Amino acid sequence: MPPVITLESPFARQVFHKRHPVLFQRLKDAHPYGPQQRKALDELLRESQEGVISLADDAFDRDQWLDWDRRHFGTPWPKAPFLWAESYFYRLLLGAVGYFETGVDPFGPFKTAELHSSTLEDDYAWLAQPLDFDAALMASLYGNRADLGFQLIAGNTKIHDELVADDSAQVQEFFRKPAKVTFILDNAGRELLSDLVFADHLLANGLATEITLHAKPYPYYVSDATMTDVGDCMRRLRQLPGGAGQRLHEAAAEGRLKVRTHPFHCAPLSFHDMPDDLATELKSQLTIFKGDLNYRRLVGDCYWDEATPFRQTVSYLPGPAVALRILKSEVVVGAGNIDPASRIAGTHAMIQMYQP
Repeated sequence: MPPVITLESPFARQVFHKRHPVLFQRLKDAHPYGPQQRKALDELLRESQEGVISLADDAFDRDQWLDWDRRHFGTPWPKAPFLWAESYFYRLLLGAVGYFETGVDPFGPFKTAELHSSTLEDDYAWLAQPLDFDAALMASLYGNRADLGFQLIAGNTKIHDELVADDSAQVQEFFRKPAKVTFILDNAGRELLSDLVFADHLLANGLATEITLHAKPYPYYVSDATMTDVGDCMRRLRQLPGGAGQRLHEAAAEGRLKVRTHPFHCAPLSFHDMPDDLATELKSQLTIFKGDLNYRRLVGDCYWDEATPFRQTVSYLPGPAVALRILKSEVVVGAGNIDPASRIAGTHAMIQMYQP
């Protein structure tokens, strides 16, 4: 593996020193947090920028985090791997606002606002028209960039011009034979709505015999989809045209659509370290890894040479896989020369497939 990306990288430093303060202010504006929660947030922000990574002796999940530790506790935050530190940061954020006592999703107001946006019906008006495989696949891909004008999705192949890696033909060829499919979900809201549209297309057209949606076990990375978010988006999709929401509801009742989670989906580790039960589940089906964070976990959050073949970085996987990702971080493999600014701008996309 190449050298790991740490919090000393310019992009990671920007996340911790510029993005996180804005996030914390939004949380304080959205919730009636008292002095204790506000103080805890302020201390977490200061500690994660200047302090040392620590684990409380009375943390209810102390044993789990000791198992996930890679000798990072006791390390100055800037020296820690970006992926590991960012994951632990969000665990500490949940503790600071009392999530594990109240069960109140601190990011819930943001997710609700997106699902009930006044423009959402117009943005998804294209669902009234039949979708072919390419349009459904692209809906799932570009849902990872939620501010995309969705009129670009429905059958407009020009969006392929923004792909720096395009294995869409191989993905479509794979579905010539019906298969079981697992989605490792990324964001809730519009992205999840678009993932559900793709899942419906696969089931409704006999391309998938069964689909499992893997959500996060608890709120994570602001907008990552939990099992509650899946239910919210399923209900919202039933209010949109095209019938996908109703068909998925019926598929769930028949056992063809399943929703589950796994503790490892909030682990600070790459999928190289996935536990045996998760690896066994993914062995006999196609796994679709959605979004930028899952991509970092999939190939390893490292300074890869961008020409390194995607297959080489994911050959450890137990079964076939597809990565659908908008570039929002530094990690890129299996692509041509991409300038550093484009890697984090959310302007380019990738569809990459691996078959053992």
